[in-house]
Amino acid sequence: MPKLPMCALALAVLAAGANAQPPGASSEEDALALLRQAQAYLKANGLDKATAEFNRLDSPFNSRSAINPHGDLYLYSVAPDGFQAVHGKNPKIRGKVMIEMRDADGFYLIREFVRLCFHTKEGKGWVLYKWPHPITKQVEPKRGYVERVPELPELCLGTGIYR
Repeated sequence: MPKLPMCALALAVLAAGANAQPPGASSEEDALALLRQAQAYLKANGLDKATAEFNRLDSPFNSRSAINPHGDLYLYSVAPDGFQAVHGKNPKIRGKVMIEMRDADGFYLIREFVRLCFHTKEGKGWVLYKWPHPITKQVEPKRGYVERVPELPELCLGTGIYR
């Protein structure tokens, strides 16, 4: 392996760490795995039972557990009009149309979730915004992921990671 000059090595290390998750933080793969388990739970148990489970603050989907080992993931939902039946960390959001919700920089995150879920062929995608971290309570950059529920085309489930 060729030796790199010290400044090139430092730049390589910095570049590699730019997209890395902080120690003890969930990764993109963790988020997608949690969402797959939520989709399976919904399919197996139905919408009413799944909504109740996904809204429990102590649910394994929303707190430290085998499927959420760092405890920094939680579930949320969005409908085409921005209605949120599920929010695993903030009960004040549940049962409300949140289409006008903005992040700390004024970005309309629910509008973007709706666009990705209901107005793209894929029906899923990642959105970058700023949001309070559920553990530190500090506003941090977040990558939220939303995906249309195949059995319920008027519902998307989401979760996200903090960077």
